Amino acid sequence: MKNWKTYFILCLFFAAGCLSGRQAGKNTVQPQQAVQENTPQAAQPEQTGKKTSLFKVDEKDYPEFKDLDTKKSLLKALALNEKYLGNAKKETVYDFNGRKVTIKELATTNAALKKIISENDDPAETDRLVRENFDVYQMSGLNNDRTVTFTSYYEPTTEASLEKDNVYKYPMYARPYDLVTVPLENFNSKFKGETINGRVEGKNLVPYYSRDEIDFQGRFKGRGLEIAWFKNLPDLMDLHIQGSGRLALPDGREVKALFAGTNGLKFKGWLSAMIEQGLISREGITHEAGKAYLEKHPDKVRQVMSANARYTFFKIQGITDPDEGPIGTYGYPLTGWRSVAADISLYPLGAAAFLKAPMPDVDDNGNYKGQKNDARFVFIQDTGGAIKGTNRIDFFAGNGKKSRTFAFKVMNKGQLYIFLLKEKNSSNAI
Repeated sequence: MKNWKTYFILCLFFAAGCLSGRQAGKNTVQPQQAVQENTPQAAQPEQTGKKTSLFKVDEKDYPEFKDLDTKKSLLKALALNEKYLGNAKKETVYDFNGRKVTIKELATTNAALKKIISENDDPAETDRLVRENFDVYQMSGLNNDRTVTFTSYYEPTTEASLEKDNVYKYPMYARPYDLVTVPLENFNSKFKGETINGRVEGKNLVPYYSRDEIDFQGRFKGRGLEIAWFKNLPDLMDLHIQGSGRLALPDGREVKALFAGTNGLKFKGWLSAMIEQGLISREGITHEAGKAYLEKHPDKVRQVMSANARYTFFKIQGITDPDEGPIGTYGYPLTGWRSVAADISLYPLGAAAFLKAPMPDVDDNGNYKGQKNDARFVFIQDTGGAIKGTNRIDFFAGNGKKSRTFAFKVMNKGQLYIFLLKEKNSSNAI
């Protein structure tokens, strides 16, 4: 740990001296859950020299590759993935259990899968072609148990106003000019994908203002950073946790609130804070029950909300395509029920994968009906602050009533398989 402390101090010194003004944060949606584990490394860029923790699956142990969702959403996600891979940095090399994998191989894999899906409506034929043409690698999970913990996030729609009035009183803020983001990999490649946020005070980089300082101590008063207003703090907090969403305005229009960065401080869910503070019991806890408690006990709002020091900033954008999701880390819109967030210091953006896990059964009106087995093709297109290690995947559920109920019900165990076109086929897609 001594080397890390030395490196961290040096990083802060250089950041304070070299960085100033406004820097863009990751354009991504943050997950609602905060589950972190100390896990082994996997699928690292070749230059790190770390051993992979992906397992190559023997063909006789392949799962059935039968997709249980719509072909339309799958083709949409494949097309967006194709755009990303066509523009990604070509020099990056990953180690998949001893096989050196380039962006080109990820692109040919995507093209081959797109061809199979486009030309086949028979699930059995699709399964046969996938088995015949792809090598399959499985995420190792914690302690190499090959089990992945799935959580979910969604694009919420929340009532808000672009003007303050007696109903809409709680502000949503734009990214402040003095928020500095430091990519640690610029100082050492072993910290690929890691960043720290703060502000420059004198010649030092210090932690940015906390939620309590911003919302309750008036740190942003008079700075003109307000870009929308909400009815209550729990609704605003939900948007902060999700990282982006849609705002339903009083005149009937909708706009998008897009992620523009965070203060980088520690996250804690507000419902978890209420349980820890003894305000509500863990048994039977729901989002609605927590919100109702705070409405009846406004004197408890500050202590509950301030328990989550992390603060999210936004920018407003109009909606041109109602079905288009928020922009993911890969730089293009996320596709509901197809995009997933992973630890991209371990797994490459643009990787095509297959998910198998029990998932919530929710109807279009948002009614929860229980659990059912799910299986589908998905794509690593996003990241999340709590999504770290070889056993964590966050599943993007889109927007609407169904998506909201689904996302709040997911904390499930399952498997994730990553595809690569077999080396004999990699010179040209099938």
